[in-house]
Amino acid sequence: MAEPHDLAALRRAALHYSLSRTPIFSGLPEEDLARLAGYAQVRALRRGAYLFREGDPVVGFFVMRRGLMHVHRTSAEGGEQIIHLLHPGDSFAERAIVSSNGYPASARAVKDSEVILIPAEKFKRHQRDRPELAWRMISSMSHLLRSLVATLEGLRFTDVESRLLHWILQRCPLTASRKPVEIPLGTNQAALAAELATRRETLSRVLRRLRDLGLVDFAGRARLRVRNVPGLRRHFAAKTPSEA
Repeated sequence: MAEPHDLAALRRAALHYSLSRTPIFSGLPEEDLARLAGYAQVRALRRGAYLFREGDPVVGFFVMRRGLMHVHRTSAEGGEQIIHLLHPGDSFAERAIVSSNGYPASARAVKDSEVILIPAEKFKRHQRDRPELAWRMISSMSHLLRSLVATLEGLRFTDVESRLLHWILQRCPLTASRKPVEIPLGTNQAALAAELATRRETLSRVLRRLRDLGLVDFAGRARLRVRNVPGLRRHFAAKTPSEA
């Protein structure tokens, strides 16, 4: 049986590896990764469990290790608007650690998930010693902002098909090639429907329509095949002549 200190060393090594594979910490010197792994914590969540709720006191920011989560805000009427879907490797809630107002939104597991907590105070002390970490935080938040802008752009379209087309085309390469392109859905249809502010049944109908038009089909359960990217762009432009 492994000794307690051996288990602790194995956990740190696993955390070190996970952190090194995330965009925000990729390429960080080994000494910094080792220091991060020494104070980071792993949290497991069952499907439907909240990591934090809007307004909760900030304990730190997080890195997705496995699973899928969504960040959402709740309206006065009780409805949820998904702001962002989080996949393995994504970091989130970085901005919250410099605010005294609590988390600005809620985060809930879409399926069984695991996150790495980077405690705020320990990270701030680390950051004072290593200013490079601040630039990594800014870069990560900039990437998230671009993603949120794309999401908001899609929500301006009034019909679900246009929102879905916009979502797909944001993930397609800028190419004139007529060759099929596969894009990962990265989520289940229920979560994607919520991100597009619609119902799963409506999303399924729209996907069937696009498939019947010969524009898309499925490449397994988790990938969508765009059969003709320029054709899909033309279809989107024809649907949204004054908006696209």
